[in-house]
This record gives sequence, C-alpha cells and structure tokens, in this order.
Amino acid sequence: MPPKTSGKAAKKAGKAQKNISKSDKKKKRRRKESYANLHLQSTEAGTSDTGISSKAMSIMNSFVNDIFERIAAEASDWHITTNVPR
Repeated sequence: MPPKTSGKAAKKAGKAQKNISKSDKKKKRRRKESYANLHLQSTEAGTSDTGISSKAMSIMNSFVNDIFERIAAEASDWHITTNVPR
C-alpha cells in the first residue's frame, strides 16, 4: 500500500508532473510566408555574387505584398463592374 501524503505534498507532486509534461511537448513554429526565396533567385540570376540584407529583404517583401493587395483589389473592382447583369 503506498504511503499517504498530505494535501500540500500532493499538490506539489501534481505541479511537478504538469511542468514535466509541458516541457516535453514540442513547440510548433509558425511558418512565415514571404517572397524571400524568389527575391534571392532573381538577384542571383543576374549576378551570382550579389546578396541582399535582411532589412532590404523585409522592405522588398512588404512592397510585393502591397502591390499584390492593390492588384487583387483592382481586379475585384473590375470584376464587379464588368459582370453586372443587364
């Protein structure tokens, strides 16, 4: 028969078990979607020894996302105005 423990000791043992189980879980990394690979491929296609800084890559990524959103909005507006039932 296992020895009986007091209420506080049982709580501490339970907390220790919880801490172990939390640290054993693998943390999932969220994927960041970016155009970094495409930017690198296009710059290396022109000249192979040219690189780009992470700050410049971030600016380029923001620029491409902005242009993509503008084109998508314009296409949506165009689709709505041209496909009006008559």
